[in-house]
Amino acid sequence: MKLRCRIPLASFELNIDVTFDSRVTAIFGPSGSGKTTLLDAIAGLRDIADGDIDIDGRVLFSSARGINLPARQRDIGYVPQEGALFPHLSVRRNILFGADRETDTATPIRMDHVLDLLEIIHLVDRAVTKLSGGEAQRVALARAILSRPRLLLLDEPLAALDIGLREKILPYLGRVRDEFDIPIVYVTHNLTEVLTLADWVLMIGQGRLITQGVPREALRSSHAILQIPEEQFENVFTVTFIESDTTTGRSKVRLQSGEQLFIPCLPQSPKRPLQIRISADDIIVATQKPEGISAGNVVPGAIRTIDFLEGQAMLTVFAEEEFYVRITAAAVNRLGLIEGRPVFLIMKTRSFHLL
Repeated sequence: MKLRCRIPLASFELNIDVTFDSRVTAIFGPSGSGKTTLLDAIAGLRDIADGDIDIDGRVLFSSARGINLPARQRDIGYVPQEGALFPHLSVRRNILFGADRETDTATPIRMDHVLDLLEIIHLVDRAVTKLSGGEAQRVALARAILSRPRLLLLDEPLAALDIGLREKILPYLGRVRDEFDIPIVYVTHNLTEVLTLADWVLMIGQGRLITQGVPREALRSSHAILQIPEEQFENVFTVTFIESDTTTGRSKVRLQSGEQLFIPCLPQSPKRPLQIRISADDIIVATQKPEGISAGNVVPGAIRTIDFLEGQAMLTVFAEEEFYVRITAAAVNRLGLIEGRPVFLIMKTRSFHLL
């Protein structure tokens, strides 16, 4: 996708010029940075002063060539933050709205498959007003998918949900990414969502591109770190379940690299790969292998990078997988930490959370 647009706004000018080709592209940045404006421009819901929008060679907008396809002709599915379901229609009729429209795509998508994937088949005869926030978002997502779009735009679809619901809905978004051949542009200000879903990220601030690339690489630079709220520095990993032991209260899982970790005990034995997260603040660094400690995970690794800002240090440590670790600058000096130095990462079992 080629995206170049200049849009004057009240407090700044949005000016973005990027090209990307990925399954899920996250537009990431703080509130008020221009993320939704950019999404609206792609959808045809916002006037563009100057620019071009091209999806796989199909020009949606070109100021130079005088092309500006109306929103209804762009073959784009859009799920806004609040879902925007029709309150006078049932769930079934909401989902079917637009499903039979003419498109020039040949993507075969069955309604029963979508309902099964999103686990909403039991909701089809319910009134929209009787849905929870998480159910409403899944219904809105099903409606967008069944319109067989060339591109799916998601505007902070989890922002209005509490953290418990967000973590329940995230796996459904992952299923959509993996099951359907529809590229997704996903707007969020939540780092965990970027690391969980996206394979490419565009980080913007005040209408300008700060960085772009593979999320784990692009978001570890010091100029990107400055834009990320402190509480959002997280590590997200895909793991395979090995076994649970209710007597010890923990489960054993395997990272994609083969490293094994202990996490809180899972109530059942999942057959699919799982995603787990741990905050960068919940990892302790040691220069020698510790003994006689209560933490269940001690993983050897080596420091790849150290970035300093405002008395803090962000470390990236390669321990078969790459970990973000945040400690004080004083701790770096006290331990004599430098890039390339071998270290041990200490992580409590209960510091891991299941997504």
